[in-house]
Amino acid sequence: MIFKKLQSLKPLTKVLLVGTGAGASYTAYTVDSPEDLRQLGIFRFGRAATTVGKIVIDYKSSLRGLPEPSAEYDDAIKNCHQRSAERLLELACSNGGVFIKVGQHISGMEYLIPPEYTQTLGILTSQAPQASKEDVIFVVESELNAKVDDIFSEFSEKPVGAASLAQVHKAKLKDTGETVAVKVQHKRVYKNSRTDVNTMELLVSIADAVFPEFRLMWLVDEIKKNLPNELNFLHEAKNADEAAARFSHLKFLRIPKVNYDLTTTRVLTMEFCEGAHVDDVEYLRKNNIDPHDVCVKIGRTISEMIFLQGYLHSDPHPGNVLINSKGNGRYEIVLLDHGLYLNISDHIRKLYSDLWLAILKPDLQEIRKVASQMGVGELYGLFACMVTRRSWKSVTGGIGKSKMNESEKDELRMYAASLIPQISEVLARMPREMLLILKTNDLMRNIEHKLGVFGSSDCHLEMSRCVIRSSHELAIRRSSSVLEKFRIGFRMYWSLLKIFVYQYYLRIVNSH
Repeated sequence: MIFKKLQSLKPLTKVLLVGTGAGASYTAYTVDSPEDLRQLGIFRFGRAATTVGKIVIDYKSSLRGLPEPSAEYDDAIKNCHQRSAERLLELACSNGGVFIKVGQHISGMEYLIPPEYTQTLGILTSQAPQASKEDVIFVVESELNAKVDDIFSEFSEKPVGAASLAQVHKAKLKDTGETVAVKVQHKRVYKNSRTDVNTMELLVSIADAVFPEFRLMWLVDEIKKNLPNELNFLHEAKNADEAAARFSHLKFLRIPKVNYDLTTTRVLTMEFCEGAHVDDVEYLRKNNIDPHDVCVKIGRTISEMIFLQGYLHSDPHPGNVLINSKGNGRYEIVLLDHGLYLNISDHIRKLYSDLWLAILKPDLQEIRKVASQMGVGELYGLFACMVTRRSWKSVTGGIGKSKMNESEKDELRMYAASLIPQISEVLARMPREMLLILKTNDLMRNIEHKLGVFGSSDCHLEMSRCVIRSSHELAIRRSSSVLEKFRIGFRMYWSLLKIFVYQYYLRIVNSH
């Protein structure tokens, strides 16, 4: 069966190889350095194909003949996972760009991918490879049509942050003396992006054929859809402006202002904002900043994005969220990297709000009904667990009534490992918008875990407030009856009042 599936991939292979070969023949005339030659499409494809081939052979040879389940099989597959993760990490660092982005995405998929992969590839979110100074200067001067020294009186040699598609340098403008952050796209990312995506499409097709329980083609589809916008920094600048306008009422939130005079599709110049990564517990402690309050405010921001605005920053990992101390325990949250935003339709917002209302009650029949409307069907229980990152026992008992503990974490990890085919099925069935919503939720919960405040009642109440507003406001918009609008509005404000009273009660109790 596997070999028949591999046979069906031949047309795609031919297209990829022809495209890669054409790209190589064209680029061969434009290489400027040995690194340019090493990054030709044909060599990048070769490294990727070799890595995937080694991984497939490793799994097949290491697990052949071992009884399943057995302790011997479990040890063998864990070792395979670790070796394969290290191979993928090496590939991502060698090929860079899109490969690093995929590695970062995989590292956040703890509900689907074995921990050997998520832990090994997790280094890519904080320690992505850096471009050389020469490459950075080449891109800046090519894009801005001027020498770096003519624009900036200072330009840091080392980046203050490096990511999959770009890195950020601290600089000072020569004419005004203003300190700015200059985001510079990696020199070869755009040129290699099409070949890299085609390469991944082929290799994921092979992986799906050999390991059908994973079904990861949706990941490639998302990258193909989002990458063009992420590679256009003018698009990111407009996203930042829109986010700043939509969330201007959140006085604790700061979004850096863009300098459009020094911004192009590959260079983005913005105000420089001080701060430490949100998961820097020591920084919070030194500045008397309450981690619980930080999580509540981040949770409020994400909840407003999803439920009220339908405009979601889809990559809020710790490197993109800074905490800037203002003294005496006061602080602001700085949100960076606005390349990827999700516009959530009213239809999905309504369904997702209704799902959370059902989870918070909890109303199992309503959970099943809404999950079915979202295409998940009989896998509604697993879907609810993926959305909440809680066990089914906690969901049915009410997630607000119990906090996550180590026992529940172990239970989730155990079930995630045994339910990979079903989890893959849920991901394939649910609306595409839900993929980025789940990713953002997971990143938020990872921040809560690192700050030690996962499952806070205040965080749940902030989200509940947004869920109630979203569900009722959308219902009001759909209603044509003035009386019905009034009834819906009354129910909304009554529910919000109950949350306010309960939150006030908790503060009194906790103060004692």
